[in-house]
Amino acid sequence: MKRTGNTVSDAGNALKCELAAEVLRSFGTLRFEATGWSMLPMVWPGDTLVVERVNHDQVQIGDVVLVGGEGRLRAHRVVFVAEDSGNRRWITRGDAMPAPDRFGMEHELLGRVSYLIRAGKRIALPPRLSLVDALIARVVSRSLSAARALVYFHRMFQGPQAPVLPCQG
Repeated sequence: MKRTGNTVSDAGNALKCELAAEVLRSFGTLRFEATGWSMLPMVWPGDTLVVERVNHDQVQIGDVVLVGGEGRLRAHRVVFVAEDSGNRRWITRGDAMPAPDRFGMEHELLGRVSYLIRAGKRIALPPRLSLVDALIARVVSRSLSAARALVYFHRMFQGPQAPVLPCQG
C-alpha cells in the first residue's frame, strides 16, 4: 500500500502518468496491466488494457476511459457528460466503486479503453453491465471481503496468464 505524503512514491506515480500521456500522444496506443479492483467484474487485476488516444469530444457515457490526475492513472467508466462554456467535462466511476469520481477535466483525459486482453483473448468492454455483472459489482463495492474472495477464486480458476509482450499487435 502507498503511504500518503510519500514523495518518492508520489513522484514515481506522477512520472508514470506523464509517460503514459506521452506514449499516447506520440503513438496513439498504450497497453498496461490493470492492478486494482475498482472495475470488477469487467476488468480483473492482471488484465491488459489497450487504450487508444481520443479527443475529449469523442467521450460518451458508457466508455471506459483512462484518466491521469493527482499523480495517478485510473480506468473508469464514464457515467455523466456535461458541456459548460465550450468545456466538456465528465464524471467517471469504477463499476465496483460505491461513489463516482470527481469531475474530469479535458487535460486529464488520456484515452479510451478499446478492449482488454485476458488469458490471451481479446475482450470488448460493453457500454453497460449485464444484470448479473451489476449485481456482482454492487456486492464488491460494499464488501472488501467479497472482493478479496472473488479475486482469489478468479485467479484459482483462471489459470496462468498468457504473457503479453508490449510490441504485440
